[in-house]
Amino acid sequence: MGFKKRRIFDLRQVQAQQLAKSAALSQRRNNLSSNHSQSPMKSAHHQFWKIREWFSENMRNYCQTTSLHGFSYITRQDISHQERLFWLMVVILAIITSIVLVVVSLYWSQETPTVTVIESSHFPTWNIPFPAVTICNFNKISKTKALTLLDQMNIPVGVNKSELHSLFNLTLLPVDSMISNSSLEIYDRILVLNNLTLHGLTQQLSPDCMDMISSCIWKGINTRCDSLFQRIDTMEGQCCTFNYFGGITNNFPEKIAYQVPKRPYRVTGCGYPTGLSVLLNPMVSDYYGTFFSGFGFRLLLHDSYNFPDENSETKVVTSTRESFVRINPESTYATNDIRRMDLSLRNCLFGSERTMHGLRRYSFINCMFECRVRMTIDHCGCIPPYVYNNGSYKVCGVLEANCMITSKRLFSHALANLNISLSIVRETASFPCGCLPDCQSNHYVSESTMGRLDMSYFSNRPTLGNTSDRILLHVFFSDLMSTRFRTDIFQNWLSALASFGGLLGLIMGFSIVTAFEFFYFLTFRPVFNYINRD
Repeated sequence: MGFKKRRIFDLRQVQAQQLAKSAALSQRRNNLSSNHSQSPMKSAHHQFWKIREWFSENMRNYCQTTSLHGFSYITRQDISHQERLFWLMVVILAIITSIVLVVVSLYWSQETPTVTVIESSHFPTWNIPFPAVTICNFNKISKTKALTLLDQMNIPVGVNKSELHSLFNLTLLPVDSMISNSSLEIYDRILVLNNLTLHGLTQQLSPDCMDMISSCIWKGINTRCDSLFQRIDTMEGQCCTFNYFGGITNNFPEKIAYQVPKRPYRVTGCGYPTGLSVLLNPMVSDYYGTFFSGFGFRLLLHDSYNFPDENSETKVVTSTRESFVRINPESTYATNDIRRMDLSLRNCLFGSERTMHGLRRYSFINCMFECRVRMTIDHCGCIPPYVYNNGSYKVCGVLEANCMITSKRLFSHALANLNISLSIVRETASFPCGCLPDCQSNHYVSESTMGRLDMSYFSNRPTLGNTSDRILLHVFFSDLMSTRFRTDIFQNWLSALASFGGLLGLIMGFSIVTAFEFFYFLTFRPVFNYINRD
């Protein structure tokens, strides 16, 4: 009870002090008004003091009524002057700390405008397209075709027939040696005499896909191989690819072109019976020109819309082996907030946001491939034979072979640049040609196991012929579930409001209502006081 009385007494004392101070202020205003007509300088001084007193009074009332931490102690009359100074320092320090933390949070948001997180580790694999499977024979030149051409091709006068062997090997574009100009001129005369180009000769010498692929099983059903695989030009030479949709056109036979789907294949199960199984024939007796010492194939696993190159998942399958390639796909997608962001902030591109030359969809891999192709065009003045050409570029021939061999090294460098040090690569802020990462992509992580092929499997299949060197390959998803990543903005307006509000609320007890209180005491409160006074 005594405490309540003392509290009531204190409040009355404070109110009395405030009334006395108000009376003193009114007296000061009257004195200033009486001197208002003395001089313009004194009039301006009077106006300044009037505004100052008005602002001080409203700030004092705000500090006494606001819910912000510590502000009420600054104007309390029942504590000492030293305590009020102490609380003033505490409030100022809290304001500075809040501003610094808000600025740091804003800086982090600008430094990392996007973030990629794991959305789910149980994303169904049937929502992810099956990868493209590109198969390239170690042998780039068919011995049977080479011997046939040796007998059929005409030779200019004064040229030895052994030059044809060197011309055939030139189709491999070896990167370890350069060819003399005199030899290139001889090769060019041979091709002109036989109405051939270097690219045409390469196509005639390459092994046929249907000779290398004996049997195909897709989703457990025996399927015609020529309806699954098509022949494409790559940096590895002529290869056979399954589920590839990156090119503008396809190379399927016209009679079955209508059976080819418009979109990449998908599977609804896991395990090798639900994927792709092919019986491969390395044609050991047909080897003529190769970079490898063994017999087999190079397997490239990549996105269906990406050009098969060194960025692809690469496996090697050798003769007399049964290989199981298990794929663990990973999918990354971007939200609509990312699509609406400025390109300089999100720093990535969607597949339809940039047009590719000869490729159907934009991707970072496709962009870097075309960047290297443009460097080759600038360096050699022609386009490599394995690149799509709409007729606007000259196709490189025999005379440009040395230039193509030099330019081929561009495709093994990260920045498509020669003679560049590692320190410069690390400090490079952007890739050549303005290639940006993909906002949405599928990545196919693979594992491979193999064992000796059981030849008794073919004992009841005499149509397959000699099976002693065959390769049985299985490519399939290893699980029904996969990992899905989501690329989203680091902070939207709601999360930014929550972040800033949390910082200001933790340190000062700030809220939207307290902000409105401050605005109220500087605007509406004086108006209401003026109305009530009248």
